[in-house]
Amino acid sequence: MRALVFVCICLLFTACAAEVEPEPAAPVGSGLGGKLDEGAASDTSCDPGSADVAVAVEWTDTAGDTTAADTTVADTTEADVPVSGPCDAGPEVEEPAEDMWAIARDVTVHHVIFPEGSEVPASYDYPYGGDVGFSLGGTEFWQKWSGGENPTYSYGDGSPNGKRCMYASARRWEAIMAVVPEALVQLRDESNWGGSFFNWNDDYSNDSWGDGNGARLWAWRTSLVKWISQTNNDGSCYLPTLQMVEALAADCMERAEDSDGEIQGCSAKEPNPFN
Repeated sequence: MRALVFVCICLLFTACAAEVEPEPAAPVGSGLGGKLDEGAASDTSCDPGSADVAVAVEWTDTAGDTTAADTTVADTTEADVPVSGPCDAGPEVEEPAEDMWAIARDVTVHHVIFPEGSEVPASYDYPYGGDVGFSLGGTEFWQKWSGGENPTYSYGDGSPNGKRCMYASARRWEAIMAVVPEALVQLRDESNWGGSFFNWNDDYSNDSWGDGNGARLWAWRTSLVKWISQTNNDGSCYLPTLQMVEALAADCMERAEDSDGEIQGCSAKEPNPFN
């Protein structure tokens, strides 16, 4: 009897064991699970503003069976998250500084206006004329107000606006001499003038009674042509133009032909100084 009962119990236990199916193992993939798993293969976007990242962790029981992935949340900082794709802006590139003297180098502009607060050069850079046989020397201010220097040959004695205009006038001379007008070369070669200019500025910036009316070129002596700019009440400048240089060359050449090569007194000014 006891043997019969034991056999029945063994059969019952075997039947129950057959009905219990083992739980399937979690699929092997990225290990991220959920929405992160769905986009892991193709999503290249990033969210550098997120402070938390969901991380899936697989664990194994003592019997060696892998259970469903358990998801935990790991606190991390923005620096911990690699940034790629559209979030990667690349290295910052500095914009080139604007050249405030570009307008002075435009040989067609007679009236030059600088923005308020523009730089005043602390020292004077003598212009470079290359090997073309011309030069611009000196710094000569005529300050058109009571107590002003008339003249002063010291750049340091110039007013802030006067210094800026004189410096700009030197840059204008450089720009014109970069491609020397053929008429100016002819004048130098066929007259007694050797190609020398002198930088002169009429400064009206502190004058309450008068104001500038235009740049001029004037052969003070046959040996020296005055390169004359003006500083206006508002700090703007009148600078010699290419057109004026060509007009000077024509006037001086005519005088040289009539005066055995002497050019003293020839001159040029802007035809329309207020345009």
